[in-house]
Amino acid sequence: MEPTVNPIKVKYKFAADYGLILGGYIAFFYCLQLIFGTNIVVNLLNTVGLIGTPFLCYQLAKRYRDNGCNGFINFANAWSFGVWLFLFAGLIMAVVYFVHLQWIDPSYMANTFNQTLEALEKMHYDQKLIDTLSSTPIPTPIQIVVMYLFFYIIGGALLFLMLAGFVVKKDPTAGLPGNGSGETPYQPYKDTTSSTDKNA
Repeated sequence: MEPTVNPIKVKYKFAADYGLILGGYIAFFYCLQLIFGTNIVVNLLNTVGLIGTPFLCYQLAKRYRDNGCNGFINFANAWSFGVWLFLFAGLIMAVVYFVHLQWIDPSYMANTFNQTLEALEKMHYDQKLIDTLSSTPIPTPIQIVVMYLFFYIIGGALLFLMLAGFVVKKDPTAGLPGNGSGETPYQPYKDTTSSTDKNA
């Protein structure tokens, strides 16, 4: 007798494996900008990468459906897989962000913060708002990492609200006897009274 496979463990395994792929994909474009800076070519590649993200997520979800769910999946399962997929991808990116902000360029956040204040001053924003922002402490690398991880989870949940519908594929044998669902398909009414009883 074959051991019963836990579908939740299967989902976590596929989400972890495919989250590594998605995390590596996002990290590639992030590192590309770190290495070569901001220019037309890098911006174009990042735009292409951003547009390609939903297509990659769709392919990963479809592979999970075909390889982990025997080719069939409902909306809730597809959506929850997407959330876990982005959680694991976010963990990969959390390591990249932390290494960058903690050791490679510790002044990155301070420089970005100052550039933002200068841009607000050039756009003649309210000085009180600028003064309030300037007095706000700069987040630590850990705080930034946690914030980005939260954004990845929320972003994945919203993205898969749209993608899950394209991945859904119903099992045509669902509800049939012997399929393990415990449901009985609809049967039309049949009069079980014998003809002898009718004539009696």
